[in-house]
Amino acid sequence: MSTGGNSAAANAVAVGVDTSVKSLDRLSFTVFVAIVAHALLIFGLTFSLPKPDDLAPTLEITLANYQSATAPQDARFLAQHNQEASGTELADQELTTDQQADFAAPQVKPINPVPRIQAASEAMATQAQIVTSTEASPRQIQQPTDSESQRQEDEREGQPDEQPLVTPEIASLQAKLDRQRQEYAKRPRLRRLTSVATKTAPEAEYLLNWSRKIEQVGNDNYPQQALSQRITGKLRMSVTINPNGTIRELELSESSGIGILDQAALQIVRLAAPFDPIPAQVRANYDQLQIIRTWSFEIDGLSTASASQ
Repeated sequence: MSTGGNSAAANAVAVGVDTSVKSLDRLSFTVFVAIVAHALLIFGLTFSLPKPDDLAPTLEITLANYQSATAPQDARFLAQHNQEASGTELADQELTTDQQADFAAPQVKPINPVPRIQAASEAMATQAQIVTSTEASPRQIQQPTDSESQRQEDEREGQPDEQPLVTPEIASLQAKLDRQRQEYAKRPRLRRLTSVATKTAPEAEYLLNWSRKIEQVGNDNYPQQALSQRITGKLRMSVTINPNGTIRELELSESSGIGILDQAALQIVRLAAPFDPIPAQVRANYDQLQIIRTWSFEIDGLSTASASQ
């Protein structure tokens, strides 16, 4: 009888253990499925910002005062017809004015017309405000007497007339324009000589004589190291000459890449100086001459040619 009781108890324990194991398996499986589902939701969904609307291209348009027969290569604006740029400056300059101002301003001052315009607008808006009412007001507006009107009129006559808002700005810009004109007037009148620019007889003759002298002095003082090592090369040099034929400025516009040749070219120009004085016909319009040439150091000697070659 005791053996049967022990067997029943053992079976009950086995059933309880099996039931708990199955419950644990279901719980683990459920947790696994939940994790997988959440992972799919998190990594499967993507978010993207809406693309901004494409902006329309901006075009700068101006009105051309003159018309050119040919279109400019590098146009800055759109206009009703073609117009070549002009001017005397080497680079773009800030806009100035040549309009006559009501009073002179000897110095250039920074201007900010926005606060003045805003203040004027506020004053006009204050004066334009009128209070209206549909009912009779208990307070009466006192009309000025003849003596008060005369006194106010005398005070207004004694005060100076109010200047226009833009007068200080125009005066400052005019002073700046005058200063730029004075600085430009101080610059020497420079004539650049190349085979393309040289068309008049005095300038062409001067350039020819200058080139012959440079080649003669250069061949007499050809660098021996370059000659023995058969070193050749080309360079471009700019020589600015004063009215009396002396050198004003030397500039190696384009190096040959060989130090011996570059130094030899500079030395040759110094040895050849001074050059002939600038012809009187040329000095009537220009103060200096700038000669730009291409120097060729070859095995058979030195030669110069147009800078465009």
